[in-house]
Amino acid sequence: MNILRQAEYTRFLDQVRDPQRRSWIIMNPTSIGDTAMVCALAHEFLKQHGHGITMVVPPDHLPITQMYPNRFLRVLTAERPTMMHILNNHVDPNEFALDVPFCAHFYDHGDCRIDALMYLFKFPGRGGVSHTDLIRYLLRLPWSASLERPTIPPEWQTEAQATAARVGMEQGNSVILFPASSSALSQFPDIVWSTLVARLNERGYRVFCNMKGGNYRPKTMPIAGASQIDIPIHLALPLVSFAGRSISGPNGMQFLTLLGGRFKQMTVMAPVTSNLNDFESNLRTYSVHHTLAQYMQPEMCAGVPFAEYLVPHDVSDDKLMGYAAAVADSATGEYGPERRLGSNGRLFVDEHGDWLKALIRPPIT
Repeated sequence: MNILRQAEYTRFLDQVRDPQRRSWIIMNPTSIGDTAMVCALAHEFLKQHGHGITMVVPPDHLPITQMYPNRFLRVLTAERPTMMHILNNHVDPNEFALDVPFCAHFYDHGDCRIDALMYLFKFPGRGGVSHTDLIRYLLRLPWSASLERPTIPPEWQTEAQATAARVGMEQGNSVILFPASSSALSQFPDIVWSTLVARLNERGYRVFCNMKGGNYRPKTMPIAGASQIDIPIHLALPLVSFAGRSISGPNGMQFLTLLGGRFKQMTVMAPVTSNLNDFESNLRTYSVHHTLAQYMQPEMCAGVPFAEYLVPHDVSDDKLMGYAAAVADSATGEYGPERRLGSNGRLFVDEHGDWLKALIRPPIT
């Protein structure tokens, strides 16, 4: 390493290392879901490895760490480009040591092909490794390490109730849409979202479209027929709990609210091609199973009112409207939800409910 690069790295280390005691330095420059996952395993990490954790996250992810009080020695913020520059230019992705930055994401480890293990779910009966288990592996945790649910400070609950009152959200009879995503997944034609909202309105629901976040979104925002709302990360869980139901694509906010487990109903619409082709993201190839929590986070799906629909974005408007209506009605017919089955024909999360539920703590009431 030349003198200038060494000086750059030394300055960064001076900023993130605790001056009083040694600690693990975990950096999370990617999505809401990735930060939430590490936070959910922080208690198991401390139990396994000791010392304390210095958590480095983007500024907008700070509220996620606050949902896990007393889990971190320090929480620091840094911009995503800064973190990625340090990780890509100075950090050995295989090093796991105190006082050395470490990224708990499989994009940045070893030959950076760890996530290819998830592709094995494409072949029924052959196996595969879930997203949650890959994070356990990267954090050097036992396979039995359990996820901790996020907690919501009382002042956030109060703020959420005031927000709900201000926008006219009806408790238990409202639906919040989270249509935007930071992943470069194909977007549904607007007719999917507008049909969905119209059907929900017909059924008497108040529908709200979250306008915050996401680099990829429908052409028309807010969705026609839905009320506009801006939901910051710290209010997502209490507002979804108050509304009752959320509908979204597979995105970080959906992951966080699923991890929270406090909702009346959650529905995910995963965009696919009609022939269920693989898709590319960040120059990597994934199967459609990669967007489905039943495969990627099965312990989070056990015992909760959750459904996922594979919705093709390349079919006729009539079919798109059929899928949208099925989602609104929670239908199980021709356009019904995806069902990951176990070996005996039951749902996988039901057949394996005992050990899955041991991998995540009960929802906080």
